[in-house]
Amino acid sequence: MTSAQIQTTTDPWARAHRSVVVGVDGSEGSDSALRWAAHEAATVGSRLRVVTATGRHHARAQSDLERATSRIHGQDVVTAVYDGRAEDMLVHHLDDARLLVVGKRGHGVIPRLLVGSVAVAVAGRSPVPVTVVPGGWQQEEHTQLPIVVGLDPDRAHHRLLHLAFRRAERLVVPLVLVHGQESHDSADVGSRFDSEVTLWSERFPDVEVRSILTPQHPTMALLAEAEKGAQLLALGRRVTHRFEGFGFGSVTRAVLHYAEVPVLVVPVDDDV
Repeated sequence: MTSAQIQTTTDPWARAHRSVVVGVDGSEGSDSALRWAAHEAATVGSRLRVVTATGRHHARAQSDLERATSRIHGQDVVTAVYDGRAEDMLVHHLDDARLLVVGKRGHGVIPRLLVGSVAVAVAGRSPVPVTVVPGGWQQEEHTQLPIVVGLDPDRAHHRLLHLAFRRAERLVVPLVLVHGQESHDSADVGSRFDSEVTLWSERFPDVEVRSILTPQHPTMALLAEAEKGAQLLALGRRVTHRFEGFGFGSVTRAVLHYAEVPVLVVPVDDDV
């Protein structure tokens, strides 16, 4: 695929940041992340950059990288080994990235934890969107399933919704917008939710949109909808410019722990 073709088949974010970056460490989770990232890069015409860290051992890191990339054929692939901790390495080498992909578990994770510390750290710090892929996930088996998006009508972030709608449009799959209405929500939250759904549906008339407003907690509402069948669950992560990571009670962090489908975490400013 030529550069001109790439520019006509991807959105502005992809045109400015070509690579899909994936972190590998030899674990099952990183193998799944690599498969997902390779599928994504091939679909959008992006370069695939496979990276690893020497935090464990340089020889092992290099071996993990070689083993991972040996299974990728017919794609534009570059590799890199960086010194340091995996979470620092990943978030500090994203200058050419449109997306960062990591596995849900890595080496050295306490068994009772449902998501690895590296995945949480990079999803909470990355300046670009991050997809966290569960171990064993086979994207090819789910390509016709919908994309589920968490929509808070009080913070209907343009970047999150734009990426989700453009993705659904490109893949020709339904988009499911979900909001869990908590007890402290204002009385007119339903009308604001409907207004946002209508607004974005009009912007993307070719996307089949379903909306779900439920009295469940937002985390439970999103997980329940994803369990019905989804290829991706997309949420925003508020960037407050005061601290990195997820705030106390973060819905996105909770979804990362319990979701059994890939989760796309999109950094969004408070006022966007």
